Amino acid sequence: MSRLRVGTRGSDLALKQTEWVCERLRAALPSVDIEQIVIKTHGDIAADQHIDESWPVGAFVSALEGALLEQRIDVAVHSYKDLQTTPTPGLSIAAVPVREAVHDVLLTATELQLHELPPGARIGTSSPRRAAQMKTLGDCEIVPIRGNVPTRIAKLQSGELDGVILAAAGLRRLGIGHPNWIDLPTESFVPAPGQGALAVQVRANSDAAESAALLDDEPSRRGVTAERSFLTEINAGCHTPTGALATIKATSVSLLACLFSEDHGHRVDGYESGTDPTAVGAALARRLLSELRRLD
Repeated sequence: MSRLRVGTRGSDLALKQTEWVCERLRAALPSVDIEQIVIKTHGDIAADQHIDESWPVGAFVSALEGALLEQRIDVAVHSYKDLQTTPTPGLSIAAVPVREAVHDVLLTATELQLHELPPGARIGTSSPRRAAQMKTLGDCEIVPIRGNVPTRIAKLQSGELDGVILAAAGLRRLGIGHPNWIDLPTESFVPAPGQGALAVQVRANSDAAESAALLDDEPSRRGVTAERSFLTEINAGCHTPTGALATIKATSVSLLACLFSEDHGHRVDGYESGTDPTAVGAALARRLLSELRRLD
């Protein structure tokens, strides 16, 4: 093929991620014209709307998937954690490129350690998982926050918040630093399934599928597969407080996960390993669901 149209959201982070993908496609396919196309999603249009139960499934990806199915673009680049757990008919993930950092970061207004957060500290996040994990530390106020990364940091700098939780991958991709930066440990702050990973999506069996597959990194794909299998088995969406993180070593997949009750009152953690990432994720999900039901 002589041209590849790559679709992306218009946020700073989405553009940076897509530019990263396009650079690697150009290196792998020097004779192909790689064109970047910006498509607005519900998540971009409703930037001031809080993510709650009314938030539509696929808010950040549906418009891109529609453009793929309508053949207005050939490839879509997503943050993998934005994809709904049920695959969209007619589309496939051609590549999961090398994964970025998986952990969360707490940026704070003043220099301190995690255990030094003052009582009632106002922490900005719209993630139910992050909110539930922060509450295990003690007395803090969770403040729903939307907008791009610079907007969230600006609320911290203006004094509206004492801290804001962000993905390390997004900060690194944007080249953003901060003087008061706390790397949150993945053992207690288990990240979202697929965090730090990109999904390069195409129409199934299209000419673009073979080209995009050149960017696939097998360990990254196997890790995300285990985490997404866990998410699928518990039938979770973006409102469910849960985290999952896979570690790949040779042919082995090790999965750490946590699951909270809806009221955040109970938390269960578990670990599973094996060679089949899908089976590992499903087995751990069933076990944690059973443990959580016993607590409830």
